[in-house]
Amino acid sequence: MVGGRKSQKVDVRIIAATNRDLLALVKKGEFREDLYFRINVIALDLPPLRQRRHDILLLAGHFVCEIADEAGKPSPAFSDTAMQVLESYHWPGNVRELRNVVHRLVVMTDNGVIDAPDLPQLMRFSAMRGGKDFESLEEVEARHIRHVLVGVDGNRTKAAAILGIDRKTLRKKIKQYGLE
Repeated sequence: MVGGRKSQKVDVRIIAATNRDLLALVKKGEFREDLYFRINVIALDLPPLRQRRHDILLLAGHFVCEIADEAGKPSPAFSDTAMQVLESYHWPGNVRELRNVVHRLVVMTDNGVIDAPDLPQLMRFSAMRGGKDFESLEEVEARHIRHVLVGVDGNRTKAAAILGIDRKTLRKKIKQYGLE
C-alpha cells in the first residue's frame, strides 16, 4: 500500500503489447535489454488485420453480437456488399478500428441490415480503389520520376523538361529517392 510500512506479497502477471520489434530495438540500443528479457516470457506474434483477411468477417460478426447485446438491440446482419467492403478495407487501426466501426454501425442502424452506404465514407472509397493502401506524395513522385527516366532511357535533360523542373532539381530528387 502507498505509505505503508509492511511488505505484502502479490502475484502479478503483466501483459504488454506493441507494434514494434522489441528485439530489433534492443540491438539498436533503443530499448533496455534487461527489460526486454524480463517481459519476454511468452511472445505472440499476431499479424495486422489486413494480413488476416479471413478474420475480418468473423470478428465483425462477434462484435455485432456483443455490442447489440450490450445495447439491448437485435443483432443486424451485414449485406454482401458491406461484407465485401469490410474485407477489402486496409484497416490501419487494426482490430480496434474494426470494433469501433462495428460499434458505430450497430448503434446507428435501425433496420436489421448494415449495407455499404452505412459504412464510413473513407472505407467505401478505399474499397472502390481495390483495397490498396494510400501512397504518400513522395512515393507517387518517386514512381513518376522513375517512369519518366525509363521512358527517356535515363536522359536527365529530357526527363527534367518533361517533368517541368530544372536538371539540378531532378538530380536532387533522384538522390533523395535513391533512383540512381
